[in-house]
Amino acid sequence: MVMDDSIDLSVVIVAYKSKNYISRCIRSVLEATQGFSSEVIIVDNGSGDGLREFLCTEFPKVSVIENKKNEGFARGVNQGARLASGRYLNILNPDTRLTPDTLRILLSLLEKHHSDCIVGARTIDEVGRIIPSCRSLPHIGNIMKYPVLLFLGGKRLRKPRPYLLDLWEQNETIDAMKYNGYITGACILTRLDFFKKMGMFDERYFLYCEDIDFGFRMRQAGYHAFFVSEASMIHLAGHSASQNPMSRLYFVDAYIRYIHKNFTFLHGMAYKICFFLLVLSWAVGRFLRLKESEVPILLQTLMCFIPYWLGGPPRLPEQS
Repeated sequence: MVMDDSIDLSVVIVAYKSKNYISRCIRSVLEATQGFSSEVIIVDNGSGDGLREFLCTEFPKVSVIENKKNEGFARGVNQGARLASGRYLNILNPDTRLTPDTLRILLSLLEKHHSDCIVGARTIDEVGRIIPSCRSLPHIGNIMKYPVLLFLGGKRLRKPRPYLLDLWEQNETIDAMKYNGYITGACILTRLDFFKKMGMFDERYFLYCEDIDFGFRMRQAGYHAFFVSEASMIHLAGHSASQNPMSRLYFVDAYIRYIHKNFTFLHGMAYKICFFLLVLSWAVGRFLRLKESEVPILLQTLMCFIPYWLGGPPRLPEQS
């Protein structure tokens, strides 16, 4: 599709069984885009809950791509980006709500910053607690955040620190790349042509880590990723993923894919050992709470650490 210069912003939302809360997200987008031209593209990832019909009735101007099955978040975003015709692209989760000036603030920074970059907003939950949207890229140095977290006793760092952005108060605008960080995929705004130039999201990630991988590629190429504390949104974190009991399994699988793709052999081995111990402690905890329905998923999750050549799973089953 040829880019339409008359459209300022294309908003792409990938939805999976999101009918109960996506309306609030779309309404916040429509309010936040007043004053400039925009389009909203919803990618329905095989929800099977009548989402398309609902959207056509409630939001007739919204474009809908309906997949027959769940193609995954990364592929869904890429589908929407290929259809998009705006100068700028906003990738947004369906369980988010923008404040009225969020997009205006983010677009203003993009327009002032002439080099290629991405920007993201400060994120809180419904009661005002910080949800880190500027995080540290995976590294063996990140493991230190767990003892630091215990030392802080629930408090957050007042200043950003490399490898510890997850524990930071997120109270000032920074270039995350200077702190070995990235912007999470719940809300990313960038130029559409830059997103395509970067190769878009890697579709080998079904769910999770596509934003981490994109951030890693940006850092390797020397680009910028700005966390903008003046722009904010509410995120009902995990509502989409909670509709899928396999979400934890997908998270572990995606993380291991990221390690294999981007780490050196020794760095990857050291990180996988630490990561395995964390996942094992989580799995044991769930098992001790007698969540019997989760036992098969826990076992599949632990099997993700077995190399393919030793009989480990070659790929995850498709989500129905």
